[in-house]
Amino acid sequence: VVSIPSGVQSAPKYVAANIEWLEKFEHVTFCFDNDKQGKEAAVKCATLLTPSKAKIASFPLKDASDMVQAGKTKDLVDCVWGAKIYRPDGIVSGNETWDLIIANDTESTCDYPFVGLNRKLKGLRKGEIVTLTAGTGIGKSQVCREIAHHLIRRNENVAYVALEESVQRSMRGLVSVSLNKPIHLQEVRDEIPEEEIREAYDTLRKNIFFYDHWGSSDSKNLMSKIRYFVRGCNCNWIILDHISIMISGMQDGDERRLIDNTMTQLRSIVEELKFGLIIVAHLKRPVNTNRGHEEGLTTSLSQLRGSAGIAQLSDICIGCERDQQSDDNPNLMTMRVLKNRFTGDTGIATYLQYNPETCRLIEEGYNFNGNGQTNDTGHRGEIDY
Repeated sequence: VVSIPSGVQSAPKYVAANIEWLEKFEHVTFCFDNDKQGKEAAVKCATLLTPSKAKIASFPLKDASDMVQAGKTKDLVDCVWGAKIYRPDGIVSGNETWDLIIANDTESTCDYPFVGLNRKLKGLRKGEIVTLTAGTGIGKSQVCREIAHHLIRRNENVAYVALEESVQRSMRGLVSVSLNKPIHLQEVRDEIPEEEIREAYDTLRKNIFFYDHWGSSDSKNLMSKIRYFVRGCNCNWIILDHISIMISGMQDGDERRLIDNTMTQLRSIVEELKFGLIIVAHLKRPVNTNRGHEEGLTTSLSQLRGSAGIAQLSDICIGCERDQQSDDNPNLMTMRVLKNRFTGDTGIATYLQYNPETCRLIEEGYNFNGNGQTNDTGHRGEIDY
């Protein structure tokens, strides 16, 4: 047992001066004070030694002296002999991963409002990025409303960041899902008693948060808003509609680089805060074909607009396809899983039928409540195959 000649600020200097002597030992344990200065100095000293040689002891009290005076001599010895080998942040030994294997992940999972998506994707998970993509006017925003409404009705807090519409339009859209009526239309809203609208509103308002901003936003500003949604508002799920408009007003015109940087920031903050992020992304105009995505062209990862980083950094990618010009059924949407990092199961997941009178997306092939509609609470009922 030796001591440094002066305070911990100079400890790395003395360790460096005696490095040859210290390297002769199998392990070197640093037992500095349990405060910010002591912890930082211990890390700096540990990095000077050969990897896996340094250990850092951690005390429940400020230092060894306080431990002895408190009658915790045995605990002090245990702290020294139980010190763990220092590793830089982010390095995890396989010996420390057993708890990760057997951990119960059900608490961090919520289902989608559509059976077909649940079968392929096994639900929504915190710590993952889900990207929805489609052509213009296909119905991406309505899918987002259905998912948001579904989560809220399961008492999950949701942050709804819709950069192409006002908070008023976003909230009316969610209440419309509850009422099965498009209340953003004045003539429809006039026919519904105000108390009925209020009742639907009250079932949603406590679990939904919005970002009151129109159009593009600085990515650093948006990251701070996301951090507040998660930490300050306890939001488990954030919906960002959509990433292209977020970077459209930035000064640098390199869209690909901006999207790459933004996706990297989003990936990092999702991993750090462990919330579920649903992103809307646009598609590039197809080449060498007379058909567009608005006419039912099949979606693919290569068609994501702006950057390959969207596909690379997303855990799940879902393409929404609909032929707006179809003579048979222009309101039928195909949901195609383009990427599935969780199970690898891709391909067509389900079909959603849009009802213009109710503004709802109903899953084809399943009969909800016996008549293809939702019940009076806004939830889908038991499913009959």
